Amino acid sequence: MRTEYDVLIVGAGAAGLAAGRALAAAGRRTAIVEARDRVGGRIMTLHTAGAAGPIPIELGAEFIHGLPKSSWDILGEAGLSVYELAGSDLLYANGRLGAPGPAQGATHQVLEDMIEWLAQQPPGFDMSFADYLRARAIDESIGEPAARFVEGFNAADRHRIGIAALAKQQGAEDLIDTDRLFRVRAGYDALPRFLADQFVRCGGELVLGAPVHRVVWGRGSVALSVGAGAASRELRASRALITAPLGVLQARAIEFAPPPEEILEQAARLAMGEAARIVLIFRDRFWREPPWCADELGFLFAPSELPATWWTPMPDRAPAITGWAGGPKAAALRGAATRSAALAQCLTTLSKVFGLPRPELDALLESWHFHDWCADAYARGAYSYVPAGALDAPERMTRPLEDTLYFAGEHTDVTGHWGTVHAALAAGSRAAAAILASLGA
Repeated sequence: MRTEYDVLIVGAGAAGLAAGRALAAAGRRTAIVEARDRVGGRIMTLHTAGAAGPIPIELGAEFIHGLPKSSWDILGEAGLSVYELAGSDLLYANGRLGAPGPAQGATHQVLEDMIEWLAQQPPGFDMSFADYLRARAIDESIGEPAARFVEGFNAADRHRIGIAALAKQQGAEDLIDTDRLFRVRAGYDALPRFLADQFVRCGGELVLGAPVHRVVWGRGSVALSVGAGAASRELRASRALITAPLGVLQARAIEFAPPPEEILEQAARLAMGEAARIVLIFRDRFWREPPWCADELGFLFAPSELPATWWTPMPDRAPAITGWAGGPKAAALRGAATRSAALAQCLTTLSKVFGLPRPELDALLESWHFHDWCADAYARGAYSYVPAGALDAPERMTRPLEDTLYFAGEHTDVTGHWGTVHAALAAGSRAAAAILASLGA
């Protein structure tokens, strides 16, 4: 293994892999250094065989949101089969399970009105979504569902997330039809594995199981301290791209010498969202049976329960259902004394919603799967969002330091797609282009 490179990349998530492939394809000696023993970062697929056959279980990123070019170009190149989610929605409210009412349309209207109102304010105006609801005296009957939606979708705190970011996000989503959701049939991890394979084929070096502890840098020179104990070593290059998640930067888990204070200050202005998901695999799809007869169930909303949002892989009929909580509700689910207590909470909610006795539901459960991204030392959160007053922070994080130190990741997105895989892919590609330009490529 060599120790001298043109470019070193910290992190083999979507951003690092997209950048690494571009750099290696351009003939630059490039190494991607990853703390985990796998690629993908917050894309994490568990492949298991249930009673109904193989089931890819997504414990991290799961959906392709709409038609982003950065994702679909790679999916097409890799020849990965993708299917669009379909199915009916159900709402559990006031002790009854039925079709959703007008609340979803009202939530959309709250956000549309917010965008129109914000456009009438002075340039640079911003406030939290909670403050907006109060300032506009939005009736609680529609304001509270809207706030729950914002928190759940963005893994955010309504008291922190800014309306300027929400408006920019909505505009960006409309351009790529993010109301359509897709899944990779073989599992989302097929995408980063394809990128990693392409990177290696182009001559790149992939170093797994090697946490980066220290980055010593100056103009035109970077040294990474990698690994620990007898396995520790130093890698050098003239450029480095840091794609560690926002939570890792905020915790200053990687030591920089000298500290990139401007970057770290901007990182501190952003927020790392909290989310919790539990994937439950049953022996059969019990929800399709009478009296529910929900054979086409796609999404289930239970606003007063925990978790409040559920989905199946429809039109794939695998007997799986995922419980999701974002923002403050995620803290409540994660705060269960043990993982088994969190499972019990999920089963209790399903028992209540479907009116199925817990013992019967427990007997149907085949396996359950959970990963705590907030407690994960190499993630320290689910995905980023932009608090009020910090709309400029992601762009400021993309500015290279001394043409030597570069940063990328979904938190550096400048288009409004924070928290997504396609934002990470695009950010990695942009950073690679900037590095190549600095190298004279």
